[in-house]
Amino acid sequence: MDDFKQVLLDRLVKKGADPSSLSSILKALSKILSEDPGVDPGAANERLRYLGWQEVQVDYHILQLALACFELQTGTGAPSFGEDQRARQALRLRNVEIAPIALNDL
Repeated sequence: MDDFKQVLLDRLVKKGADPSSLSSILKALSKILSEDPGVDPGAANERLRYLGWQEVQVDYHILQLALACFELQTGTGAPSFGEDQRARQALRLRNVEIAPIALNDL
């Protein structure tokens, strides 16, 4: 858990987050992901800007790290991210590309 969180914090700082604001940014990300675990990075960035975090730009990997960290947290009062298994799977599989298969290859 600590390794995931440290990587997440490092990436947020590299993407423009102020180190003194990380706990508030994590709270905003928690709220965004609890409402929609399958949110795409563009929509997440739009929500962060709406909440006042213009300097932060999250990408797919940051969202995945945040989701993993929030799923591993226990006893924090945060919403349970394990409730919507299908949405999490869809988020993880969304960017998987499958090459077309010719009918004669079957």
